Amino acid sequence: MALAKVYSMNIKLLFLFLVFPQLIFSQKIYPTSLTTINYLDSAAVRKYHKKIDTHRIKIELNHITGIASFYSPKLDGTLTATGEIFKNNKYTAACNLYKLNTLVRVTNMRNGHSVLVRINDRMHPDMLRMGRVVDLSSVAAKKLHLSSKGIVKVALDAVGNSKINPKKQ
Repeated sequence: MALAKVYSMNIKLLFLFLVFPQLIFSQKIYPTSLTTINYLDSAAVRKYHKKIDTHRIKIELNHITGIASFYSPKLDGTLTATGEIFKNNKYTAACNLYKLNTLVRVTNMRNGHSVLVRINDRMHPDMLRMGRVVDLSSVAAKKLHLSSKGIVKVALDAVGNSKINPKKQ
């Protein structure tokens, strides 16, 4: 009896792969986004849990949705949380919910454009009240085609950890 159930399950899976062959290769499409390491800064999430606007921000393991904005050009040359000098022409971002030096794929939910950035700074905690989850450098914001308001709904996916910024994309 149990053997018959296993056999029928295998037949169903085979049928699925014949009808939807992209299921077989789905992990090859986005191999870097399938990580089991938790890059969320759990201490910061606990610290700011009362400030997080849960209507606009959704937090899951290594995946956050919320609103992105971009750095002011006036902040060019200031120190970041990692101690390096901020430059608007580098693929970096500020976020309170991921650990520093986390590589994050930011995807514009309106047009599907995405960019890879490194978290090297922290935002003001009150930005979480407004639904903001990330502040992007100008070059990263241009890649996402931010709206004229300077904000857009995005999805953040942790990819890995690196002390080196992503190169021109």
